[in-house]
Amino acid sequence: MERLFSKRTVLIALLALGWSGVVLAAQPKAQAPDPHALGMTEAVLDYCAKADPKGAAKVRARLKQLVQGASRETLAKVRKSDEYRNARSSMGDFVAKVDERNASRVCSGPLAAGK
Repeated sequence: MERLFSKRTVLIALLALGWSGVVLAAQPKAQAPDPHALGMTEAVLDYCAKADPKGAAKVRARLKQLVQGASRETLAKVRKSDEYRNARSSMGDFVAKVDERNASRVCSGPLAAGK
């Protein structure tokens, strides 16, 4: 009886491991970043690089998180999308209206942190 139980336990363990391997293999290796978030973040980075270089580091870190694991081809496709272009354009228009005295608020605030 004990021998049968151990074989059964081993079989269940192997099946569980095999199933988890199938699930992991079926998941995509790297997902494309959200086009809206990427467009907004890149527009803010462009603004901050000129208006508040110190604050641009936060935005750059946020951008790095967004694109982590994505290939150049994937990023190129995302950047060609209408959603990306609209988000980048809208955010670019918005930050262009921000007074330079408030640049640090944009570059270090919630827009930079992605909250």
